[in-house]
Amino acid sequence: MSYPKQLHLGENLADLEKLYMKLPPDIKDRELDIICKSARKLIEQSERHYINRDEELAYVGYMKLMNLVQVIRKNKDYARKKEAVARLLGTQSDFVRIFEKLEKLKDSLEARYQERARQKCPTAGGMNRVAIVDAGRDHRSGQDTPPTFEPTVAGERQTVSATELHTMMNDCRVSMLIMDCRPGKDFEASHLRYSFLVNVPEHLLVPGMTAGKINHALPPESRTLWSNRMVKDQVVLMDWDTSGAPVKDTSIYILNHILCNYDQDIEDTKIVRLDGGYESFLLHYPASCTNPSYRPPVTLNGTGDNIDDIEYPNISDIPMKEESFTKPGFKPTIDRNSKVAAVTLYEARKKPLEDILVEHEQILDKSKQNALDIINTETELQNLNQQQPLEHGTVDETQESLLFEVMQLKDRQRDYEAEKARILEEEEKYKELEQEQRERGEQISTERAEQLERQAYERRLRDKEREQRELEEKCQRLAREREAKLALAREQKRHLKENVPGPAKRFYPENDPEQRTAAPASTGTGLPLFDRSAKPLADHNQNLRSLRDLDVVQRDFAPVYGSVGRGLTGLKNLGNTCYMNSILQCLSNTYFLNEFFHDPSFKMHLNRNNKTQGKIGEEVAAVIKALWTGQYKCIASKNLRYVVGQYERQFGGIEQQDSHEFLTILMDWLHSDLQTKQMQISTSLDQLPPSEKAWIEHFKGKGSYISELFYGQIKSTVKCTRCHKESATYESFSNLSLELPQDSNICYLENCLDMYFNGEEVRGWHCPKCKSNQDAIKKLDISRLPSILVVHFKRFYADPDTMATVYRKKQTLVKFPLSELNMSRYLARTEVNRNKRLTTFRYHLYGVSNHYGSMESGHYTAFCLNNIHQKWFKFDDYNVSSIDASDVQASAAYILFYSCLPDRPQSDVR
Repeated sequence: MSYPKQLHLGENLADLEKLYMKLPPDIKDRELDIICKSARKLIEQSERHYINRDEELAYVGYMKLMNLVQVIRKNKDYARKKEAVARLLGTQSDFVRIFEKLEKLKDSLEARYQERARQKCPTAGGMNRVAIVDAGRDHRSGQDTPPTFEPTVAGERQTVSATELHTMMNDCRVSMLIMDCRPGKDFEASHLRYSFLVNVPEHLLVPGMTAGKINHALPPESRTLWSNRMVKDQVVLMDWDTSGAPVKDTSIYILNHILCNYDQDIEDTKIVRLDGGYESFLLHYPASCTNPSYRPPVTLNGTGDNIDDIEYPNISDIPMKEESFTKPGFKPTIDRNSKVAAVTLYEARKKPLEDILVEHEQILDKSKQNALDIINTETELQNLNQQQPLEHGTVDETQESLLFEVMQLKDRQRDYEAEKARILEEEEKYKELEQEQRERGEQISTERAEQLERQAYERRLRDKEREQRELEEKCQRLAREREAKLALAREQKRHLKENVPGPAKRFYPENDPEQRTAAPASTGTGLPLFDRSAKPLADHNQNLRSLRDLDVVQRDFAPVYGSVGRGLTGLKNLGNTCYMNSILQCLSNTYFLNEFFHDPSFKMHLNRNNKTQGKIGEEVAAVIKALWTGQYKCIASKNLRYVVGQYERQFGGIEQQDSHEFLTILMDWLHSDLQTKQMQISTSLDQLPPSEKAWIEHFKGKGSYISELFYGQIKSTVKCTRCHKESATYESFSNLSLELPQDSNICYLENCLDMYFNGEEVRGWHCPKCKSNQDAIKKLDISRLPSILVVHFKRFYADPDTMATVYRKKQTLVKFPLSELNMSRYLARTEVNRNKRLTTFRYHLYGVSNHYGSMESGHYTAFCLNNIHQKWFKFDDYNVSSIDASDVQASAAYILFYSCLPDRPQSDVR
């Protein structure tokens, strides 16, 4: 029998790690075939070293192979060439044997390194490894036998005790990976002494997370361990102290859900949980933990545990809707008896006043430049019309693009006017404060120069305002001239319409109201109202084959080729389909949905037994993947429009529709197309909390990746004002539809959320306790926050001052945060108490669907944050351009897309 070769590469395993972690810096950019050939050579070399008993070289080679396999799996061609890679490198069973060799090599090398260290330093005799024979030895026969145990079954879940896990850890024949899902700081402070242990931090475990995204979010040193789940016989999950069935939406519950439902690599791996968590193991085997004295920080819960059934103990604590848009006055309270207080107050306000004057000048400069852009665009449009006169009210693509640009510039000019009004109001309030102090004879400034400087600044502002008014008058004159020409063209069209049948051409909706139906409107349910009877039958694109014969491989994207950045491909307007394009671009930039559709395994989740038979999900996935190839300047979503037209006729035609209505229906379709996951219930339905029971009943016991990402739940509480009896109901939502103030040019998202969630009086509510109709207060709260929060503004309303039903649009500029949107204040008290992790949710904005224009004439665009470039881009049908983050807030904002998921640059999406 040959002996292992002498140690020659290092003094311990850490030295070997430095060798196998080194890969060529350009390895990720090489062709997949070349990388696979390198991996094949590594396998052959490592096998030779293993046969020759050079344990160090064999260990380094095999570990380097594992790192190379991770590179191969991330390659853009891996999904397409998966079978070829398997033929070249081997199957999963082959890699299982490699991992077994790695375990043997690791144990042997550890023992040899320790023996060499002991020989060099004989005094360190107590350094021998703890004998583990007793853990797996049959004392009666003296033979080593694998540890045997029966996992404790908790409901439908399997668990192992601390004693059983300790036995498994100390037997090298047990193939196991332990996943510790405690917070990273707790893991660093104290964890198990075990080689195959990986920390999956709690902050990564939110609904909508996938195994692939966990891999990319983990630090490099943890990814190799995470990949071990593919070859281990079992995975043990562990948190701090969970016993029995885990509570829904806790970290260990979500990790188990991800591994069972969204990780195709571990279909045959057994998943169990450590009963009692790390706390139980720490109590039984402190010597097997790195820091036995560590305890997690105690979180005090001031609300107590006795309020599960009471949302509002005091009815006076419920804020009312009429308080939503009222803000305290700007003028601060002043102690009239203290001259020092007044002077101090003025000194504190002097700097903000200077800032306001600077902001005023900046707004004037932007407004002036925008007015010049309007004039230039109007002039360009007039010149184009002179060269190519309008024919019976029709417009070509260039004219339409210029008209849309004018529309957007005018909306932006309106925003500048709203900002100016706000700034002027703040200036006036400061000046009032200053005047009051002067009247009281208080010395507010000792330097005359400051006053002269401010007066000069104000004169400069007045000059700029005068210049801007002149430009605006010119803009209005050009607009009136264009309207006159369009009116003449429409008149000509009416005379010629019956006698001269013209060719089928696109009509700009502003020019021909007869060809346009009602634009978006709001009904009592928050969905836009449409006159369906006035709509023509959907144009089904006769060049496409029937749905039954549709070849999904040969989709007609009609691409315009051109090398652009990934995710920066535009969408052609197929006859007023800008509403659809706007929503598709926002969904395309929904990072986790994008990744899900890029994974070929998503088709395994398709539901073929529903109304749409999974076809909506397939077509949306195809469009998103085409948008991210980076090969096209723009594409056409013909097949998607055709398929959605089969199920909702208005979306298959060439008429303008409402983007919010399309999004709401599309979310329901996508959820239904992917609704294949049975919801796990640890107890009977009647024993569940009311919110959980309502959630399961709403989705009929089956969930989807869409419901995990986009759907939340609202709790509606009605409280009797007489006996204070509460009654609660629950309703699921995929977006929140918020009211806007009626007579305000500017407001804040917080005001709109307050208006939605604050209380309102209900007359004649039948109280179950009083047994009669009573006055009550109804209050909404969030009982379940979604990972992707979609917010819709109700901009369209029926004008009450008109005899016939006429819809208007609110042009209110809503100031919304681009990051750090905190929704915890809108959570139901009972739900916070049940799941404290909800309070950590912070949302960042990544998409906006915009509507420009009015009810009679409108256009949709999208602003999206690209995760690769980390920049904002404007998607205006086929035109894509970068924009500054400061331009994202606009009165055109119609639908906001927020995410609380731990997004990373999209380098892994192929």
